[in-house]
Amino acid sequence: MINEERVRHMTAMAIFEKERGPEYQPMLRYSKKEYVALHGWGGFLSGTLFFAVIYIGIVLYLVSDVFENITTMYVLLIGLVGLLFYAAYIIMHVYNARRRAAKQYKRGRRLIKALGSQYVHLSKLYEDEAQQTRPLLARRAYEELED
Repeated sequence: MINEERVRHMTAMAIFEKERGPEYQPMLRYSKKEYVALHGWGGFLSGTLFFAVIYIGIVLYLVSDVFENITTMYVLLIGLVGLLFYAAYIIMHVYNARRRAAKQYKRGRRLIKALGSQYVHLSKLYEDEAQQTRPLLARRAYEELED
């Protein structure tokens, strides 16, 4: 005889593991500090690449308009302004990447903890089902051993 509650539990857990499992696997492998630091470095690299592309585009546009009047002071000013904007942008970008990673880690750990409690509940369902299918004399002997 099939226990419908156990089947519902197993189906819900399998759906969760299939749909969200790969997304939340890093929460099992890394501590929060490692996970947030990893995303911080990723944010730093992606932010740097994004800023470099935008900055090079802007510099090429500005230099093409005033190429004949370019001076050393103009080049230094472009470089200094670029460094200041880069510093401000990268600080904000890495901070936001780390904050998002911390929120994602917290949500993932909560969902993994809920999945663990579902495993415990499923284990109890299996134990109850095994207890009910034992012969009456075997149940009494098992209960006496537990006491």
